[in-house]
Amino acid sequence: MSALIYQTVWMREFRLIFGASTAATAAVLAIFMGGLGAGSALLGKRADRHPLPLTFYGNLELLIAAAAAASIPLLWLARSTYFATGGSADLGGFLASVVRLVLAALVLAVPTLLMGGTLPAAARSVSSSGDTARRNLAVLYGVNTLGAVTGTLLSTFLMLELFGNRQTLLLAAALNALAGLAARTLGRRLAEPETVEAPSEGAGPALPRPVVLVAAAVAGFGFLLMELVWYRMLGPILGGTTFTFGLILAIALLGIGIGGAAYAAWNRASASLLVWTAALEALAIIVPFALGDRLATLALLLRPLGIAGFSAHVLSWAIVTMVVVFPAAVISGFQFPLLIALLGRGRKDVGRDVGLAYAANTFGAIAGSLAGGFGLLPLLSAPGA
Repeated sequence: MSALIYQTVWMREFRLIFGASTAATAAVLAIFMGGLGAGSALLGKRADRHPLPLTFYGNLELLIAAAAAASIPLLWLARSTYFATGGSADLGGFLASVVRLVLAALVLAVPTLLMGGTLPAAARSVSSSGDTARRNLAVLYGVNTLGAVTGTLLSTFLMLELFGNRQTLLLAAALNALAGLAARTLGRRLAEPETVEAPSEGAGPALPRPVVLVAAAVAGFGFLLMELVWYRMLGPILGGTTFTFGLILAIALLGIGIGGAAYAAWNRASASLLVWTAALEALAIIVPFALGDRLATLALLLRPLGIAGFSAHVLSWAIVTMVVVFPAAVISGFQFPLLIALLGRGRKDVGRDVGLAYAANTFGAIAGSLAGGFGLLPLLSAPGA
């Protein structure tokens, strides 16, 4: 929840500094997601080695809270520096993009690197050697993502209006610190001596690691590319406001969280299942386009709900967005814990496996965001992207 509140605030702040162009947004997203992926890969192995992974997780959360609070003066520094350079008008497109990347990294690098390590650490703390399909990890992933939905909705529809950017960020940091303190306390109480796991038959990866990681990267590439398309597709229908942007993100995260929980109920990992999920996700992406103008007609039919107030407006937007985004998001959420289960079994090296899968998925997503924003959308008949 805290992480998505941070992201919403940081995106708003950087839009005030850099502008709302696709290039500026892509630069901030690339740094944000790159930090998550790098942190997951770097800290995943460390989570496996730590004797108290829940305590390690709590330490990371406390450091994230401190780094998020420190981003307030760093944002002021980034704003002053960028304005002093004259922005894209004086620097030109290429140099302005470089400056944006550097300034975004100044603000976001430390907190996002630390955030990337939290999922592997938490996964290590909930995993057991008997959980061969890594169901507990899927439940954790689902709950974490549903927390992200809450953060997105709270920040977009309530906190930013009531408290403004700075106070919202500090409140999220306070919640983050409480979570860290709780994890450290539980970590000490539940501490058990680390046992050496005996290798069991079938404990190795179900598929060669490079194959799984390439699949994770391709899945991330496709999903983030589709997110850009969904924003452009739904913008003219629903209106390109901050509220609709937050709603699309929240519904995508809701689907991912439900999909992760669904994998826990499925409790089986296989290469054929990965193939079927990829095919079903492709179908879920195609169907909204096959509906064509019927989506716009549905939005028009729902528009009179707005007479009942803003909440009814949001409900009408949510119905249309659910048709477009939700099915593919559910399958994507199911797919991620499946990919991690294909890398290994049980608790053995689970932090490393989560870190590698998350990093591959995230860097694929960065490539999809950049390819869509800077090339594919304008090239494939979306001029002005």
